[in-house]
Amino acid sequence: MSKFGVGFSELTDSRKAGAEAALEALDHCSGVHIHLCFLFCTSRHLAEEFFEGVKSILGSVPYIGGFANGVITNNHFGYDGYQCAVGVLEADDMTIHMYLQEGIAANEYETGKNLFHQVARSDLNEAAFILLFDAVNREKGYFQMNFGTPLFEGARSEIEKWPNIVGARMMGDMKFKPTSQWFGDRMTHNAAMAVAFTGNVEMDTIVLQGCYPASSYHTVTKANGAAILEIDGKPALDFAIDFLGPAVQEDLQKIKFFVTLGKNLGDKWVLDNTQYVNRMCVGIDPKQKGLIMAESDMTEGTEFQLMRRGFDLDKIEKEIRTLVRKVEDQGRRPLFSLYFNCAGRATAYSQQNEEDALYVQRAINDRFPVLGFYEAGELAKVAGDLQVLDWSGVFSLFSVKD
Repeated sequence: MSKFGVGFSELTDSRKAGAEAALEALDHCSGVHIHLCFLFCTSRHLAEEFFEGVKSILGSVPYIGGFANGVITNNHFGYDGYQCAVGVLEADDMTIHMYLQEGIAANEYETGKNLFHQVARSDLNEAAFILLFDAVNREKGYFQMNFGTPLFEGARSEIEKWPNIVGARMMGDMKFKPTSQWFGDRMTHNAAMAVAFTGNVEMDTIVLQGCYPASSYHTVTKANGAAILEIDGKPALDFAIDFLGPAVQEDLQKIKFFVTLGKNLGDKWVLDNTQYVNRMCVGIDPKQKGLIMAESDMTEGTEFQLMRRGFDLDKIEKEIRTLVRKVEDQGRRPLFSLYFNCAGRATAYSQQNEEDALYVQRAINDRFPVLGFYEAGELAKVAGDLQVLDWSGVFSLFSVKD
């Protein structure tokens, strides 16, 4: 019987934290044969020491994971501190396939192409996929974002259609320090990596949106890469100031991480929140009066709406419970869940009064393990195409037939 165990630690000693989390995770499994280990910790930890601590308990098993801004388990959650989590999988009747492509910095298209060239050779159309890639490019000594848009374009050049796939863009803190990653039995960085599950396993996913339309439609009339330079023929920065009011003129940095634009991939005149892809402003260019976005797909001609942040916490709990009930009604046993949560949804950054992690935990109610982490862009399919999302939570439930 397949099993999954999760462990958590907040110890400040990185090696001891890794060992404590791994030992707790192992307590929920037989320990006879660990087929895969997920591991995540914040950038406050020494990555090598944390990894050694985990390996001191689990030994030589396949590892995948890296830095995260925080983690979520059934009974714990936290961010910006020394939080870490380990998930171990015993998969008696499934097969695990792992793929790695390093060197994503300023090379996203080729990275996606080469990674999914490996995938295409494996004939895994029915697999459940998790894709993780480094968000942080500091190869030139300053921060740049690794973009998902060209990565996905490269991938699409190698595959006919997207498999059942979710994932995240990884970071270790809100200052975007370099990201450490683990794959196989070693450390890496600036990498895209994937793990696929075949056999007796299914993955069901829901996207928990965090924004709602707050304006009529507007159009990008000039752009350069991830920078929007004009909106409706007006400098993009002036457009944002006019919308937000004179208060931001004294401190233009208030615009950063606040302005969020939404693309409706469904019917333009039907409000269906599940069809929206949100794009957050991560910087401003005062010289060109531009808005620098978290992705590079807000090209000239793109129609969007300004989005209001906020999510219905009770709806989060209801939607997860509905998904679990559907899976169980189909005769499948929930094995474990992964929760990819935008770091901006945390109360410290969202101005929400309560953490959405609490409602995820309450919805699950210890019926199966959950392993979640806070990241810089969750990945899920919207309108059939893989997207990097902002201000969303992606909840994936893995289930088996016993």
